[in-house]
Amino acid sequence: MVSVPSFRPNSNFPQLCDKVTVGWDARRGRFVQATEDIPIGTVVCVEQGITVNVDQSKCYRCLKQLGDDGFAYCESCEEFYEPDAIACGDFDGLGIFKLSAHLVFSYPFLDMANLIRSNDPEIPQSAPTYLSTKDVTSVFQLTPYREIGEAFKEPPLQAAINKIVTSLEDDANWGRLEYNSRLVTFTKALRIMAERCAKNAHTIYGIDQMEAKDKKVPLGTGLFPISSIFNHSCTPNVYGFFVRNTFIFVSRGVKAGEELVDSYGVTYNQHTLQQRTEFLKNVSGFECYCDSCVQNKSLDAELEKSFNDLELCAKNASSIPDFSQYGDYLKPGSKEIEDLIVEFGKRRDAEVYTEHMFMLWKKFVENAKLRGIDYDPYLIHPYIEMVILAWNNEVECSEEEKASLLFITHRLLRNFYVGFHPVSDIIPELVDQSAKYEINQIRNTVERLIARSRSVWEHTDYQGSQKQPENKNGMTVIHN
Repeated sequence: MVSVPSFRPNSNFPQLCDKVTVGWDARRGRFVQATEDIPIGTVVCVEQGITVNVDQSKCYRCLKQLGDDGFAYCESCEEFYEPDAIACGDFDGLGIFKLSAHLVFSYPFLDMANLIRSNDPEIPQSAPTYLSTKDVTSVFQLTPYREIGEAFKEPPLQAAINKIVTSLEDDANWGRLEYNSRLVTFTKALRIMAERCAKNAHTIYGIDQMEAKDKKVPLGTGLFPISSIFNHSCTPNVYGFFVRNTFIFVSRGVKAGEELVDSYGVTYNQHTLQQRTEFLKNVSGFECYCDSCVQNKSLDAELEKSFNDLELCAKNASSIPDFSQYGDYLKPGSKEIEDLIVEFGKRRDAEVYTEHMFMLWKKFVENAKLRGIDYDPYLIHPYIEMVILAWNNEVECSEEEKASLLFITHRLLRNFYVGFHPVSDIIPELVDQSAKYEINQIRNTVERLIARSRSVWEHTDYQGSQKQPENKNGMTVIHN
């Protein structure tokens, strides 16, 4: 299990911190509420979920990196019992039902067997007094998606269920049931789990994948019953990230009595009102009632696209100083300015025009502040780039500014990633070495920081060209 030393668990809700409680009302359903002020950087939730791999190089159950021995489980998980065919990928094509089957085997057999003698679990109409991921009740209380029951009429799923049920004949628990009883019991348990997975399961990406915007192959999928209690807001006051099979949330600064709210993938500062509305309707299946949406607040002018392909803009620019000739077409505060800076930072000549890139990363931060982003994990990348340029002595920078950049970066990493970001271990070393003015150690640490950051934020060798990109209206951007 992932260890978070600073986390202080709640006696009634062990995966939540001791500064919150769980409430309920007719509009929101269950929600997490602060019982006292929660400072920024406080860990408010640590939940080891029930997960299965998507990336076959990860442990089927806990998502740790596997060796080359061909096993589906890591050493810590190899004693977990589940039909080998599921763990080895035979049912990967069934999507959410793979996770649903894993849930059936993750909780006590008696809990699953009892389902056949009772009605389907009901959605709670009051606040719980105790709730834990270890108790299957936490899963049953999640909002179900009943329509998924239609999938059980499909031959491929029926065939998969029959194969699994047959394989359970020698199981110490399931094997005590004769075949038809075992089939009915497993099918009902699978349906109940699938209904809750369809509405509440998470796709799991590592921090490095999120930073690099690499969402080709997720680590896995999982159900996090306690984390699912956090409702959505387009202006969230908590920030969540995955460390393998563990979902961790930290406070962005919450006042006593406030609800703790997360973003389900869209925010006021990064997405237009239309984007937010469509995403939440089509992907999450609900209409948002946060203040930004109720009041129709949107930064459309800053978030609408002006260029068809920013990567192409960066590739086709003759040199880094050409950035201004693209940036002049964009409104101050436009997110495309930041996206364009990131693409320019991938060019090979970024290592030559270091002063220009330093000013562009500064511009990134200043531009984001115009949209209200002034202390956010989104700013870690530009600050890391500025720390590298300043502490590698590639730009003219006063000692005060170098110290300030390092201090801000250290605070951002500590408050939002509590030691789990890929560069979290390097920045504190640099802070200590700078205080002692250990020149050789600083040089070595900066080299490690460069290597690590390049592995996180992939840098591509753009060559540059004279072809001019077009904006969204098909107009060619002319160089003067």
